[in-house]
Amino acid sequence: MTATRTTAPPSGAAWPGGRDSALDVWRGFALVAIFVNHAGDSVLQRLTPLNFGFSDAAELFVLFAGHAAALAYLPRHRPGGAAVLRRRLLGRLGRLYAAHLGLAALALGLALLPLARPGFAARLGLGPLLADPAGMALPLLGLGLQPHYLDILPLYLALLALLPLLLGAAARGWLAPLLGGSAALWLAAGLGRLNLPAAGAAEGWFFNPLSWQFLFAIGFATGARRVLGRGLPWRPGPWWAALLLLLASPSPGTCPACPTPPPCRCPPCWWCRTRPSSPCRGCCALALCYVVAHSPLQGWARGAQPAAAAPLARLLRAAPARWLREALARLGRNTLPVFVLGLALSLGGMALRPPAPGLAADALWLAAGLGLQLGLAAWRDHHRARARAQAVDATVTRAT
Repeated sequence: MTATRTTAPPSGAAWPGGRDSALDVWRGFALVAIFVNHAGDSVLQRLTPLNFGFSDAAELFVLFAGHAAALAYLPRHRPGGAAVLRRRLLGRLGRLYAAHLGLAALALGLALLPLARPGFAARLGLGPLLADPAGMALPLLGLGLQPHYLDILPLYLALLALLPLLLGAAARGWLAPLLGGSAALWLAAGLGRLNLPAAGAAEGWFFNPLSWQFLFAIGFATGARRVLGRGLPWRPGPWWAALLLLLASPSPGTCPACPTPPPCRCPPCWWCRTRPSSPCRGCCALALCYVVAHSPLQGWARGAQPAAAAPLARLLRAAPARWLREALARLGRNTLPVFVLGLALSLGGMALRPPAPGLAADALWLAAGLGLQLGLAAWRDHHRARARAQAVDATVTRAT
């Protein structure tokens, strides 16, 4: 892969509004990686970010969420528009909260099924809830009790609640102080072990919002720079340094300091991989985004046709690559429903699939799950397009 200067929009050009097709593609990629990682061992799981460096799809999800929030809300952050933004944000928070409770109810229902695999409830940490449903109901509603695998939406809720503060800082041109304060909070949370309390977990939330807000703020700041026409330009030194960091980061089972089978348990690798807010994971995620953003892959994600005759350019021009881009973008345009459906399917698989179904069954399960998510995304795209067409027809009718 060679570095190419492909920032969008160009430096000095303000963000024109609308959707960012490349961001949709990469959000779709993160959704697929999350589903594959949660669906169990498979060949595809070896191709997700979890196996390349220290970070995984969770870092990408949070980083992209911050970037998308800036693109979606900052252009509308103007005098007199606070009420509209507040309604939109509250609606988004309400949908996220309802989705989280729905997934928790599904997990509890699956755990009570006679056909559920032994150990499913323990795997999700549902023991306290099953032992004392009445006593644990309030912590569950208050996000203090988070079943395993269902802890990313509470984090997203907490991060989106910070959005008014981020928007206010960006509107005043205070991005540098914003990032400085966010970094200080991340450092204090790491050194002082500050976290929100969680029932049954001495360390608090698995995805600590006091730490993960830094990655969300970085994503928001990069999005805010794009809105203001100051995208992150390509610099050869940082690009090559980011690429070297990715190449030097050991993947699971390849750490030279740890001869044991994967996962690598030597202290540095074990700490970096098992601490979700470790600097190793955040740096790898940022390096991956910077390398890809200034590579031919970013042009492919935007739908640009590479003119070069290199093998990679020919591959990106091929019909399968175009279909893949459209499919990922469709998933990324419908992040929340696709994520919820993927997690629901993963929970069903954890509870009901046999322990070792085999390669063919794994492939069929992944294909069916991804097909259902694509079908849901296609239906929502069609529904939105139909609603827009009806709105245009109504406007024309009133005008005539």
